[in-house]
Amino acid sequence: MASMLEVLTDPDQFFGKKITDEISLKIPIAIIAVAGLVGAVNASIISQKLNLGGIPDVPEQMALFISIAGGISAFIGVFFMWVIYSGIFHLISSAFNGEGSFKRVLEFVAYGFIPTIAGSLISLAAAMTLPVFEFSVDNPELLQENIQQALLSNSAMQASNIIGIFLLLWSANIWIFALLHARSLTTRNALITVGIPIGLMVLFTVYNLAGVLL
Repeated sequence: MASMLEVLTDPDQFFGKKITDEISLKIPIAIIAVAGLVGAVNASIISQKLNLGGIPDVPEQMALFISIAGGISAFIGVFFMWVIYSGIFHLISSAFNGEGSFKRVLEFVAYGFIPTIAGSLISLAAAMTLPVFEFSVDNPELLQENIQQALLSNSAMQASNIIGIFLLLWSANIWIFALLHARSLTTRNALITVGIPIGLMVLFTVYNLAGVLL
């Protein structure tokens, strides 16, 4: 328990100790699985709030299927993002002559998803306060855009997204030290390795929020 707390409060020391251990993906997989499970419940609740069963030509059974499929996709998606993040970090760090296996990067990057669990729980709480949304299907091509607009217009979801940005930055801080040790990088190069993709994600999230709030 102490070591898991240490990764949140002092990731430099945590990974400095961890790098001497044999590579093990047991705890990382457990972390990603928990994040995926919470995300799956969150996605299912949001799907139910969209009341897709009320849209013509979408029967109630299909709406249930969409809800379940959304949950499964969210669960698998976290594992997918784990591999994608690790791959991007590993690739960028190669430009700085980073040393260390991809498996070690996978192991260390997983710990940065711990704040994501907190973010998913906050998002889950926000989703439970959502009203049931009704959508016009005059233009089905705009349905996804209308759904995104409706969710981002909700104050609870807005607060959840803002908190999510800070939690993502917390994850980024963990990843900086994860890459510093996993790939033998300098602090500067680790900061660049993590800062490029995460910075783009933060800008994209802020852009979407600004489009609704302003």
